[in-house]
Formats: sequence, structure tokens, C-alpha cells
Amino acid sequence: MATPLQSSNTIDFNSARISLGRPHITPEERPQENYSERRYKMASSLQTTLDIEKLLHLFHHELPESVELDGLQYVNEHQQLQILAGRKASHSCGYRLITAQDHLGEIVFYRSTRFSDQNMEAIEIMLSALICPLRNALLYRDALMASLTDPLTGAGNRIALSNALQREISLSRRHHHSLSLLVLDIDKFKSINDRLGHSAGDKVLKELVVTLSQVNRNTDLSFRYGGEEFVVLLNQTNAEGALVIAERMRIAVENMEIMVGEHPVRISVSIGVTTFCETDTPESLFNRADKALYLIKSAGGNKVIGL
Repeated sequence: MATPLQSSNTIDFNSARISLGRPHITPEERPQENYSERRYKMASSLQTTLDIEKLLHLFHHELPESVELDGLQYVNEHQQLQILAGRKASHSCGYRLITAQDHLGEIVFYRSTRFSDQNMEAIEIMLSALICPLRNALLYRDALMASLTDPLTGAGNRIALSNALQREISLSRRHHHSLSLLVLDIDKFKSINDRLGHSAGDKVLKELVVTLSQVNRNTDLSFRYGGEEFVVLLNQTNAEGALVIAERMRIAVENMEIMVGEHPVRISVSIGVTTFCETDTPESLFNRADKALYLIKSAGGNKVIGL
């Protein structure tokens, strides 16, 4: 059973202040080994990637030259990251990584024997080589996520949809998994903008995405295709399962009550459903679901149809 952290540590890398749950180590007590060459090697290695998962695995790979570890775990709640390199063990030592600009997250180190002061000193020296590459990787991830996200609703945008559709079709072909696609459109959305203004329409779009995220499984992917039209990818879901999920979404949206000022707004959605077959391209898969959606809209909306 894992023991509690040996110490709760905060490193402020701008002021070089280290706040630890252990006595301060004076210069005379520091390990005699010169870590400068190892730190330089570590820094050079970490500059080779902006992928945060690869970065942390590189860091874990290089650390044993300075201190033997079983593994490390990095957590960044703001970016919803939790990455484990290696494995957890019975003893752990955690650090909060803080700079003047931001909080870069927390990192916990694991080993089967207790951490000595010398072990922790070595870790802290090596951590100083991680900070700049880690900040760069987080900034890159922020920029990448922004380029793939609809700024109004937080759903994926059309670029993200194109990338995900190509990937999911490739995985379905390779592993013979089912893949279904939903095209969803808000019924009579223009009347909301006309009656209550575009800010009301924006609120409806945002609330819709929140509701979809509550109904969707963790593996389902939602995208704003444009205007009031959305696409949901359901991996490992056959035609029957996709219809069940789509109907669940339709009912959840129908039960929404969105307050715009003093005005309660209710909406409904039409959902076209289709399932991948071997001859499909991304375009043919989407177009089939879009055709099902057109049939629903022509009949008055608020329905689910599969093709």
C-alpha cells in the first residue's frame, strides 16, 4: 500500500526558493557530485519535443542517471492532464511547479525505497531543467487546442472533425470496430435569433453543447460543423446503439429549459444517424447522415432517423 508523500514541496523557479517538508540543506551538506553535466544533457534532451507526454517520458528516462526511480506522475488540472511514466511504488515525493507567470502543475516521483535528502536534492536540480520545456509544451498544447476548438461552444471545430473522422475511420478499418456518426441540427434556430437576439442564440448553442457532453460517453467526440449544426462521432458503436444514443440526446435537449433574461427558451433537435461501412470515405459517411437530417427537417424536425 502506498505511503503518504514524504514531503509536500513547492518550487518557485523565479526566486529559486524551495519550500520543503524537511530541514533546509546548507551548501556544505549538498551532495558533492557535480550535476551540471547531467543537467545540461537533460536540458538538451528535453528540447527535442513539444509533445508533453513524450517530454515527461524523456524526463523519466534520463533521471535514473541522477536518482533511481520507479516512475513519475504529472498532473495539470487546468489542462486536464494526468500522465504516468513508469509505475507507482510504495514511496513518493511530490512537487508543485510554480513560476511568476503561472502554475505549471504538480509532479510526483515514486520509488520502492525512501527518498533521502540527497535523492531529493538531485531531483530538484534536474527539475530546473524541465521547467522551460514544460512551459513551452503547455503553451504549444494550448495553441493546438485553440486551433481545433470552436471558441463559442468549446466543441471541436471543422478542422478537428476532419482530423478525427480520418483517424476513427482508419481505426475502424484496422481493428474492425463499429463507428457511427450523428449530424444534429437545432430546429427553428433562426426564430430564436430573430425574437431574442444573437446573444440568446449564442447562449442556446453553448447550453446545447453542455447537455450533449452530459449525455455523451467519455469516448464520444462532439464538433460544431457550422451555425446550429453539430456532429458527434460514436466509436465502437453499431447502428442500433447509435440510434439509442441519438434518441437519448434528442430527449435530453427537449427537456432543456434555457433562461435568456426572463425568457425561458425550449428547443428541439433533428438528428441524422449513419454507421460506417468498408466502402465509406469521410465524405460519404457524413453525407449519408446529412441526408437523413434533411429528411427529418423536411418532415418538421424533432426526430431521429438512421440511414
